Amino acid sequence: MRVPLPPLETSRVLGTDDFALYGDTYGTLLVDATTRLPLTLREGRDAQQLSQWLREHPGVEVACRDGSLTYRQGITVGTPEAVQVSDRFYLWQGLSRRVQDIASAHRGCLPAALPPVSETESTPIEETAEDAAEDTQAGRHGRRLFGAVHALTHTGRSHSSVAR
Repeated sequence: MRVPLPPLETSRVLGTDDFALYGDTYGTLLVDATTRLPLTLREGRDAQQLSQWLREHPGVEVACRDGSLTYRQGITVGTPEAVQVSDRFYLWQGLSRRVQDIASAHRGCLPAALPPVSETESTPIEETAEDAAEDTQAGRHGRRLFGAVHALTHTGRSHSSVAR
């Protein structure tokens, strides 16, 4: 399937992404990352198909993509002069993983970095999110709703009836 659109102008930023249509059938969406308008929608996620489209539409300077080897190869062949960058989702995902790895690796360093608790100081009571929620109006309301749902469920009513 192809959506005919006007040819690319120079200095365009291209965004690529794939999606599942159904089952094992995938599609590729190409977007003008500057205007956020779709450029084309194609069935499949194929490097050759992407590189052919890029050769037919010169002018892409930056290609924003996921970590897919398929898209990397297609962009490299179709427009080798374009700079390839990760999209925001994958940048945040990579950063989050790296921070988690570093925090896990240095977990043992934290107690040594904290000042010692003197014997005269009282031990602070750790407050959990559950304890904090109990003291709020929203927490009390949530508990009332929870109780009401369970009371209705125990009367033998169906789940859809209770939900209504």
